Amino acid sequence: MRRFLMPLLAILCFAMLSGSGQGIALATDFFLTIGGGYAPSGNQASLENNVLYFQRVLREVKPDAANNDVYFSDGRSSGHDLQVMDPNSVPKANRLMAEFFGSQSSLGLSYRNHQVPDVRGSTKPENIRLWFEHVGDKMKSGDRLVLFVTAHGNGSRDQKTPFDTTIATWNNTAIKMTEFVGMLDELPDGVQVVAVMVQCHAGGFARMIFNEGDPDKGLSKQQRCGFFATVHDRPAAGCTAEVDESSYVEYSTYFWAALSGRTRTGETIDLPDYNGDGVVSFDEAHAYTILTADTIDLPVKTSGEFLTQYSKFGDDDPKLLKNDASYQTVLSLATTTQRVVLEGLSKQLNLTGDNRLVDAWEQLESLRDRGRSRRRRGDTSAGQLRGKIASDLKKRWPELANVLNPVSVQLLTSRQREFIDAIENHEDYKRYRELADASAPDDAKRRVKFDRFLRVADNVLLAENLRRINDPQRIAQYEALVAAEAGVLRD
Repeated sequence: MRRFLMPLLAILCFAMLSGSGQGIALATDFFLTIGGGYAPSGNQASLENNVLYFQRVLREVKPDAANNDVYFSDGRSSGHDLQVMDPNSVPKANRLMAEFFGSQSSLGLSYRNHQVPDVRGSTKPENIRLWFEHVGDKMKSGDRLVLFVTAHGNGSRDQKTPFDTTIATWNNTAIKMTEFVGMLDELPDGVQVVAVMVQCHAGGFARMIFNEGDPDKGLSKQQRCGFFATVHDRPAAGCTAEVDESSYVEYSTYFWAALSGRTRTGETIDLPDYNGDGVVSFDEAHAYTILTADTIDLPVKTSGEFLTQYSKFGDDDPKLLKNDASYQTVLSLATTTQRVVLEGLSKQLNLTGDNRLVDAWEQLESLRDRGRSRRRRGDTSAGQLRGKIASDLKKRWPELANVLNPVSVQLLTSRQREFIDAIENHEDYKRYRELADASAPDDAKRRVKFDRFLRVADNVLLAENLRRINDPQRIAQYEALVAAEAGVLRD
């Protein structure tokens, strides 16, 4: 029988964060949102809508969230800072002409001032630092900071510090992970931090749990946990100037839906209360996103980063498990939430049998090889079909070689029905449309689901190995971190 070490620190942390502890006074939650782009050209409508969606979730789930500060793009400036794309506002003939004979870039593009209410200021780094100095400094032990970052992000420019990724902030500035950790360090002792970050390369910020963001300097004495759209060396899905929120497929779309029970467009979902305790935790929302989001993201959380640093596989130690353990071994060690994810992804990926960790790895490698082969061949089926359709229409109307030719202009105006029918009735148009409308290549999405499956399995095995290594301090730290991740947004 496995023995779980749950020290008093972890129990208290869990009770305070979950609101389930009786007789333990809950302290105050503070909310800080950092959103928007680095300039108008990189400040897309989806970033604005992500902030507005989070605000709606807070009003529904935690209506008493009085300490709620938002920094967005240029702040209170009246300039046109937000990029909005509404292709449907452009006549259909023009859209098809651009798609097959010109460029769709900036089609339907416009700029306006953002509509995020009650913004405290712009996202310039000095404003964020001032928040920690003037607001964060007023927090007291036991208070909790819930941080949401929906912005752009970049990888580290220093190969020696690949995890020092950035949040892109207004006026082409940036905040490095290590700089942000320095701001968190200014919070009073005993303040807890829960971060949700969806920018590209967000996973670098999982190292916020370490002193100065450096695992070699040990774990921060401050209780911090976080959930990140993707790993430190990959872009994240979802940033778009499109105004149609029903088309958004990015991390926070699923994460906030899991916590609130409603999508950003208002549809209800079955709450992912995987452990049946009556509430949805941050960890369960993260698991729901891993299981549900059909994107290229590879989500990570802080406990996984902890295990990467302080546990290991048993390649040279016979008492430790290897990363090719049997599936039944993994399931027997997994938490309820981890089992739901592993079983759900197994079903999506048609993984069966007790050797499925190895099977998953082999299929992942096969998909990677196929992807590299396609890139070498320049295999773009949608592009090839688009070229064929355009070529066939030029045989009918040679004047389409120049979209400003009078005949081309007629096809956009007085003869637009004739032009639209010629494209939509082409024998290859239906297949082209299916390929062109795909948000990402199916292979890319399937690859990342194998990655997700293996990452969850690895975390199960590394957690067990941490217990077998039997370092009481590290085990206590890990259990406290897991308890923090099991916190909830509701009172």
